[in-house]
Amino acid sequence: MPLAPFDTEFFAGQETLDVPAGTIFELVRALDAIGPGFAQKAETRIAFAVDGALVTDWSSPLTAESEVLLVPRLAGG
Repeated sequence: MPLAPFDTEFFAGQETLDVPAGTIFELVRALDAIGPGFAQKAETRIAFAVDGALVTDWSSPLTAESEVLLVPRLAGG
């Protein structure tokens, strides 16, 4: 589920995407195929929440039932 501004910036306003992926790495590659340039911005601009929990290890496994939210990273201190 890409949240604003990523839904309009990369995915033509789509609020949900069904993308098969076994890890966040695979998910980023698949989303980049849909929205070119996504992978380049993902590491610095996007945090991933899987089933309600923030995931920082992009090699963590995803299941077909996993809900992944693309959340803007917050900067500052």
